Amino acid sequence: MRGDPIPLGTKARTLARLTGRIRTAEVLPLDFVDHATWQASRRDTLRRLYAHPWAGGALIVRSSALGEDSATASGAGQYLTLTRVHGAHALEVAVEKVFASYGEPRPGDEVLIQPELLDVVRSGVACTHETTSGAPYTVISWSEEADTDVVTGGREGDLRTWYGAAYSGATGPGPVPDVLALLAELRALTGHRRLDVEFAVATGGRLVLLQVRPLACVSDEVPEPAHDALLTRVEHAVEAATAAPGDGLGTRTAYGIMPDWNPAEMIGLRPRPLALSLYRRLITDTVWAGARHRYGYRDLRGTPLLASFCGLPYVDVRASVSSLIPRELPDGLATRLTEAWVARLLDRPELHDKLESRIVISSLGLREPGRLAGLRELGAGDVRLLESVLRRHTDQLLNSPLWIEDLNRVGRLRSRSGGQPGLLARLGHCAEYGTLPFAGLARAAFVGNELLDDLVAEGVFTEDEKARFIGGLGLVTGELNRDFAALSPEAFLARYGHLRPGTYDIRSLRYDEDPAHYFDWSARRAEEPPPAFAPSAAQLGRIGALLERAGLTAGPQRLLDFIGSGIRGRELAKFEFSRVLSDVLRDLRLLGERHGFSACDLSFAEIGVLGELTGDRGHDRAVLAAAIERGRHEFEVTRRVTLPPLLAGPEEVRSFTLSSVQPTYVTQARVRAKVADVDAGVRPDGAIALVSSADPGYDWLFARGIAGLVTAYGGVNSHMAIRAIELGVPAVIGVGEQVFRQWSAATALDLDAANRHVAVIP
Repeated sequence: MRGDPIPLGTKARTLARLTGRIRTAEVLPLDFVDHATWQASRRDTLRRLYAHPWAGGALIVRSSALGEDSATASGAGQYLTLTRVHGAHALEVAVEKVFASYGEPRPGDEVLIQPELLDVVRSGVACTHETTSGAPYTVISWSEEADTDVVTGGREGDLRTWYGAAYSGATGPGPVPDVLALLAELRALTGHRRLDVEFAVATGGRLVLLQVRPLACVSDEVPEPAHDALLTRVEHAVEAATAAPGDGLGTRTAYGIMPDWNPAEMIGLRPRPLALSLYRRLITDTVWAGARHRYGYRDLRGTPLLASFCGLPYVDVRASVSSLIPRELPDGLATRLTEAWVARLLDRPELHDKLESRIVISSLGLREPGRLAGLRELGAGDVRLLESVLRRHTDQLLNSPLWIEDLNRVGRLRSRSGGQPGLLARLGHCAEYGTLPFAGLARAAFVGNELLDDLVAEGVFTEDEKARFIGGLGLVTGELNRDFAALSPEAFLARYGHLRPGTYDIRSLRYDEDPAHYFDWSARRAEEPPPAFAPSAAQLGRIGALLERAGLTAGPQRLLDFIGSGIRGRELAKFEFSRVLSDVLRDLRLLGERHGFSACDLSFAEIGVLGELTGDRGHDRAVLAAAIERGRHEFEVTRRVTLPPLLAGPEEVRSFTLSSVQPTYVTQARVRAKVADVDAGVRPDGAIALVSSADPGYDWLFARGIAGLVTAYGGVNSHMAIRAIELGVPAVIGVGEQVFRQWSAATALDLDAANRHVAVIP
């Protein structure tokens, strides 16, 4: 350390104290004025500011308030920054506006004035720790754009983020190689271990320090030796998983949080042990593969789809891809396809949430040129064989009774659920009559949505007609909204009361457990059902011609019945199986209360512990207590680990870079409205609602009259995407965790779905 530690203060004073002391970066010339001085001697202050030799060019006028940049709250982006300020009058106006943005400025509040950096080639933010867990990851986010507020302002742009365990030798990202050295020097100069730094890189590679402040973390700091041991454990787990041959085709795999039965959307990035074990039991251990096999795809029964790395759930991409290849395809070609598609995903990791729609081809489409034209990894003969197999497979799906049988199977779920006394037995019943047909109908819905998009691409339907077609299917959310207006509260909750945000989360209250939170009964208004969409004779004729061109024998009406039944059936099956699961969670909570455990306590116990209960009160309480304690300890480990959305091997455990995700925009509408962070408890009425997942338990949002919707996770065929299309609500689905956090902190957004653009409104 060179001399006494430099104290951190306001933005302006910290930069002033670092000027001349820091060697790894440049601090631009600066001056600042506090509010008391500005009020007392504005003219003298302006003369002083304009006496600087750098004041004749473009200036940037920045906030430097006392309430910013503390160890408990940064206030980042809360106040105004003005750029391209020229001339004394413009400077006076700018300083006044920045002070005004503080609301009621205190005498010590300041405004910072510097020459504006005009030759920026990239800029970003670097933190010494992960902010939510306190884990010692160095986190560097940057944008390759000239504007310095893409990262800090939450604007759309080419945002990238590097996570690295720098203490263990992980080197920083190539575009900003000197930032690690800057962080190390700032730690030494200030004596602070937890820092949050804004920087810019100018032409010629000049690294410029824009701001440094204490990093406000939600959790206590994790010691580096303990964190190092955790990452070693994860490395061993990933190495073992990627080395195991498994039952999938090919030799190379990857693990993702969003492909296929995307756990990030369904149970979250860090689910508690109960939710994770329920999802495995009901979907990803056996049900997923059984449904695929029934629908004519390769037999992956006996292969779990989900892997857990210290509690972080990941889908085995090789198993997923293998299970989406028709079983009629010869093994050799199926293996080459699997290896090619896994390799393509690893080359394009930003498509990890679009595996089925952008990489894997699991059915024959109707548009030309079709996606088969992009299979450059295969020879012409292989492509012809694959096309022939996909044609027969798709034709069988359209003409088979499978999806009708699954609809009937779901209909038997509620009538047979009462005879299952034990919780585990009821879950088994839920899997057999609920999630198994749901998984089948989800496959039919995916194929149906692809075919519906083909009809739009071929000009048979417009986007508006597609929305009207979906809106006329009688989906659950549309019925929920109409029933909310028409039924008594008691009748409404008798039908919909089992729903809860977080279908697998015992801590999430059902609609009927806290109806006042979810619904405003005084704001009910009658809603007319949307008019049924009826294709014209000309449209039916064009559909018939497309089917004939593709070599499919189903007629136009059969095709539309398949599409509609798949989409409607998937939503109905989800609605019905979630009723059984929700009742199980309610009864499990009551069981826990009898033994002195809360719902939060039980969220740490895996569902399999119920098999160890005997009915002896003392024994059962001890068993539950032990399971809860194990789960609580493991979840603490889960909270401290961060991994990339797509994990190719153990070498990515300690260092990885995230690229901007490609979200799905829904409808052609535009809305400007306030932001409501629903996960934080903000009321969404009339606002753009932000929820992390696209879980069906969030259907209540649409009854609240939301203006728009943003989710962190989900894809084009996710639950909330279909809901938004049905109800005409502009939405952005699957923006990713980074952008979601930034938009959640905004005051308002301008969401333009037609132009695929979102802007933060200051």
